[in-house]
Amino acid sequence: MGHSVRLHRGDTWRRTWLLRQPSGEPVDLTGASARLHVRDAYGVLVLAASIADGRITITPAQGRVEMAVPYAATAIAPGSYRYDMELTHADGTRQTVEQATLVVLEDMSRD
Repeated sequence: MGHSVRLHRGDTWRRTWLLRQPSGEPVDLTGASARLHVRDAYGVLVLAASIADGRITITPAQGRVEMAVPYAATAIAPGSYRYDMELTHADGTRQTVEQATLVVLEDMSRD
């Protein structure tokens, strides 16, 4: 939980989470939803991804959650942010799958 992810400002941000049972079998994510929020030091939401906006997809039988945030959405000020990826299972149970620091680095190529 205490790690950081580095991203150059304006790059497409991709992440994949594979959820497994203790036995190694994939967690069945049928009916699940997921969302990711990135917040600044003041708690202001600066970036979001979810099933609803199409930035997150779930492959239920594989226990796979994939995120792809387009480059236009990651054009935020360079700096350090906090994020978490939260999964809501079909039965309403919520689970924070990852919580970490997002370090946005300055980019040299801008348009």
